[in-house]
Parts: sequence; C-alpha cells; structure tokens
Amino acid sequence: MLKSSVGVAGVAVALVLGPGESLAANDRAAVMPQVSESTTVGTNSSSLKAGKKTNTVIKGWNSGRSIVAPGKRIKDRVRINTRGKKRERTVILQRAKVNSKNGRAKAKSSRWSQVWQRRTSQRGGLNVKFSAPFAGTWEFRLQVKGLKGKGAVLSPNRRISIGQSADSSKQPTSPARDDSTLVYVAGDIGFCGGAADKTAKLIDRDKGVLVAPGDLEQSNGTIEDYRKCYIPHYGKFKKITYPVPGNHEYFSAGSGYFDYFGSRVGTPEAPWYSVDIGGWRFYMLNSNCSQISGCGVDSPQYKWLEEQMAAGVPQCTAAVWHHPRWSSGIYGSDAQTDALYRLLYANGTDLLLTGHEHVYERFAPKTPDGALSTDGIRQFTVATGGMTLRDFYNKEPGSQVRLNDDHGVMELRLSAEGYDWDFRPVKPGSRTDAGSSPCH
Repeated sequence: MLKSSVGVAGVAVALVLGPGESLAANDRAAVMPQVSESTTVGTNSSSLKAGKKTNTVIKGWNSGRSIVAPGKRIKDRVRINTRGKKRERTVILQRAKVNSKNGRAKAKSSRWSQVWQRRTSQRGGLNVKFSAPFAGTWEFRLQVKGLKGKGAVLSPNRRISIGQSADSSKQPTSPARDDSTLVYVAGDIGFCGGAADKTAKLIDRDKGVLVAPGDLEQSNGTIEDYRKCYIPHYGKFKKITYPVPGNHEYFSAGSGYFDYFGSRVGTPEAPWYSVDIGGWRFYMLNSNCSQISGCGVDSPQYKWLEEQMAAGVPQCTAAVWHHPRWSSGIYGSDAQTDALYRLLYANGTDLLLTGHEHVYERFAPKTPDGALSTDGIRQFTVATGGMTLRDFYNKEPGSQVRLNDDHGVMELRLSAEGYDWDFRPVKPGSRTDAGSSPCH
C-alpha cells in the first residue's frame, strides 16, 4: 500500500498548501502482449454487419483481442481511404461494456458511448489513443462520419479485457494499486432529508479519495449545520475528502467549513490549495469571487495559481471550483472565473470539476472563448450529492450529457496519461455516463 503525506490509506496523495511541494507518483501494472490484427474493412452503421463493402476503408485498426493492465495506454495509427483517395474525415471512438452473461457487447446505440471525436489529417491519417478502462471487458470501435448525409462507417469491434501481467510471480501479493487512482466526485451534499445517505453508500473510503466541489452543507454552512446534515453521512470520509467552498459555505463566512476541515484546505484569508493524487495535480480553487477580493488577473488567488504553475505542472492536471464556467442549468454559465480558466487553459489543464446546479452535466473540451477543441478543458458538473435536483434551462454549446433524474457520484479513474469517468446513480436503471480521454 502506498503511504501518503496526509495519511490516507492506500491512496497516493501529497497535499500542497503553497508553491513547490512534493508530487506523488503512481505506478501502473504491466501489460499482456497484445494480439495484432489489422483490418481494412468498413461497415455501414445502419446495418452494423462486418464485411459490408463501402467506399470508405479503415486501415490500421487493431480488431484483435487483448488483455491489458488497468489504465493501459492504447495506441494505433489508422488511415481512412475514401473512394481510393486520402482525404480529411471525422472519426469517433466509441466503447461498450461486454455483457458478462452472454459475452456480447451491448449493440444498441444507447449502450455505445462516445470516448472522443477527432479529425484526421488531410491525407486521412489519425493517431488513435485512449486509456483502457479499469475493470471488466469492453469493445471499442471507430465510426467514420458519412459524407453529404450518407451513412457513417464502422470498424470491426476490438475487444479489450482488463487483467494483470502474464507473469503472476512478479505481481505483489496485495491487490494492485488501482485504487490509488480512484477519485469520487460529488458536490451539493448535506441537505437534511435529502439523498446524502444514499450517495454516501456509493463511496468506499478504503479505495479512493473524495473531491467535493462545494456546498457540502446546504443550509447556512455553520458547524452546527455540518453536524446535523453532513457529518452523519459523509463524516466518515473526512480524512479522504478534498473540498472547495460553495456559496452556502459563505452564508456563515466559511466558519463551518474551516472549523470542520481545518487549515489543510487553506485559510479564510487564502481559501485555495493544491493536492496531488495519483500523479495528477488538482488545483482546489474558490469561485465565490465577491467573497475573496475577486477572481481576475490582479486577485490574490490568480497570482497564487500563476506562481504555482510557473513552478511547473505534471502532464495531467485538474481544477475544482463550485460555480460552473459552462452550464445548461438555471443559473447558466458563470464568467466570473474567466481569468482563472484562461490561465488553466494556457497551462494545459485537462479537467474542471464543478457543482452548484444540482444536476450532472458533461461538456466537450472547450477553449476560454467557448470553442470546442481537443486541447480545451473538459468540464464536469457533479452537483448530485444529496440536494434536491433541478431542471435544465437550455442546452449550452458543447454540452454532451445532461442528467437530472437521480442523485449519484462520479468515479474518476486516473492514469499517468489519461482518465476514465463513470457516473454512478443511486437507483439501478437510472441513466448514467461513462467514457475515457487522454491528457493533453
């Protein structure tokens, strides 16, 4: 088991309250040799039958079966030929979990989730990169979007099973340290009479840490409110919880928040900090801009973050604050954090985790100006920890998934080069969301 600088069992975590402190590393397991089988066959998405001839041919896609380590980075170089010519095309990587009972992937379109969408080069070339999931057996496929309204083309499925190294004698007797990269995400939690007791059951404190993007207590944020509505259900996670304050924390000037969590989450004068989890750096920021002398380029928080990033950043980074920069909810997108978002984007930040809207929402990676781009920041809003859920107001550009029919917790599985996400609802059968993405 890994030891952490803050004493969290089994989880590689290093807490940084100021510039230049240590970064925890995360080792990955070895990988089974992959079966190499290149395909040149495209299939029409309307039929999903392999072997149907089309004018689009996918070359270089590995359609074999392989057993890989959890979080293993998968790489292929493919080329899309269109009517015998090489031209730029749009390609979508999709995945579906294999049914353990019949050994088949879910064929329904609703069961195939999008991992990413990218453009090939002008000659049809594309580097296909993605991280293997952390458990189970999955099938992956490429979908090449059709031209001029014609049907899309699918590659044959590629099956990937998650396992350990073939040489078991070299494996530790204790479980592999996959749990060192597990992060639970839930915000807007402590509401007496809400669903906090139910979402708490989705969290295993022996396997990961909890990142809470604000409004941990939904009344007035006093320590008494924490004791009534938050601690009975989430108090057992205190040592593994890394929170940021929401607007409800400031109903009492942050008194309950700092009384409960102490100086490891910053101070009332400087309520921000950073924490390293499994090789990733998380910048735990404060979006209550009117309470902290603003969030602009001249603000204390911006200058602190600028100093932190100037000292160097790891390959994979995330930011956490309460108010969504982008939102389809009733409050809409909040531009007060624009300067912070631009600074994070300029330094290659991968993820932004937020709360506030009492919904779950996932966005495609976006630039500070709102354009969709693979080098943008992907935002998740996970405000489903216990408070009454709300409706969506409209669809913000770039919004990919919007869920408000059940409370739940998102699981993030962090690897050295990417991440998996999986929203886990309270009720069986409720809608969910899962996918994978590489770091920048």
